[in-house]
Amino acid sequence: MTILDVKVKSIDHSAKYLYPNRTIEIKTSNPSIVTPIRAATFYEYREKAKVPTDIPLNNQISINIENLSHSRFEKFLTTNHYFGKLLKRIAFSNRLTQYSDLSLVLLRPTVSPKRDEKTRKVIRSSPMEFLTQDSTLRDKFIRFLVKLQYDVGLNPISIPFLNLPFSTFQDVITQIDKSLEKIDRQPLFFVDMNYSDFESAIDLIVNKLESRMIGLYFKRFRNYPLSYEVLSRYVERDVAFVTIQVNRYDYNYDDISTMHYLPFFGNDVYAVKTPPPFGRSKTEEERKKTPSDRLAYVRLFDKESLRVTPIRVAATTIEKLAQEYRNDALIPTILNNYDEANTDDAKYKVLRAFSKVSELNSSLSEFTRFQDYVKEGSTKEYIQEKKILQNTLQEAKQHSAKRSPLKQTKLK
Repeated sequence: MTILDVKVKSIDHSAKYLYPNRTIEIKTSNPSIVTPIRAATFYEYREKAKVPTDIPLNNQISINIENLSHSRFEKFLTTNHYFGKLLKRIAFSNRLTQYSDLSLVLLRPTVSPKRDEKTRKVIRSSPMEFLTQDSTLRDKFIRFLVKLQYDVGLNPISIPFLNLPFSTFQDVITQIDKSLEKIDRQPLFFVDMNYSDFESAIDLIVNKLESRMIGLYFKRFRNYPLSYEVLSRYVERDVAFVTIQVNRYDYNYDDISTMHYLPFFGNDVYAVKTPPPFGRSKTEEERKKTPSDRLAYVRLFDKESLRVTPIRVAATTIEKLAQEYRNDALIPTILNNYDEANTDDAKYKVLRAFSKVSELNSSLSEFTRFQDYVKEGSTKEYIQEKKILQNTLQEAKQHSAKRSPLKQTKLK
């Protein structure tokens, strides 16, 4: 699934909020992909397997993110059997997403150090720190992850962000680029938006290595406005930005779907955050909820408001989804009797999985609709339809103005 070309198709300046909106066409050896678009994660495909219905997943882009914790990282580099185990897992995910026009896999070393459970003292450096400090280990890690993706037949080959001093970063990814060219593979370099040399890294990948697609580790705009400012400079350039690990919703902005306001910040492709393999991460809001009410963790996406709200306050969304899936033998019953899931494990499992799958499909259809507004130069009208989106962008714009360096520095 080689990326043959990336072309900007339309740019819309009508909204006049933060940055222009755009659509781009990603030409692959399969059918072309038009953005903005949502990618499906391997996690969402596994959730689909828990819903005993024929709900299809028709995402053109899919991504499998394998977070390498301390133990997985060590086994990956020190044991023969784990490499084979991971190879089988990735091959399975590739088969599962075989109908996507672009399938990606990312092996991502974690950045958190290992701590003593009682004292919370650091007892071992993070996988990222090991790779930063040990060039021999880093070279081995890169060889293994390239070999893994090559053997599965992936193209492009994803390269995770490595938090290195920029001079080292430049040498490493330039060498990777040359090596992959020799085996007729394209690289997809990922960069963390909190990287201190983010601007230089993007410039290197786009202008010197001439990559047409770049991966980004999501960070909230209000915390990293300068990084988003860098992305805005490429709005007219033929390069696609793929943002992963996006928060499902933003409780600071009335539970709006985070990825549905990201097109206004210079992004193109989005993938939702994948929970850790042994339990899920919780937001601060979730930690405050009583564990006795499991339904507090079930949320539904409403594409009309763009909100992802708790099922207990989503009566209108339940009605819409029940109507949308009225020909399904199971889904309307599950939705209309969702309270039963609070005490029934099997029903809870299906309901929660359905909430993720239905969101994926609804989100994808809404992005397709949004593309038409951008193409027609009428993004302003789209925003006026979505009051929560309008409020979110207004607040973001005001926050950006407050943090503008021009307000802190005298112009010469």
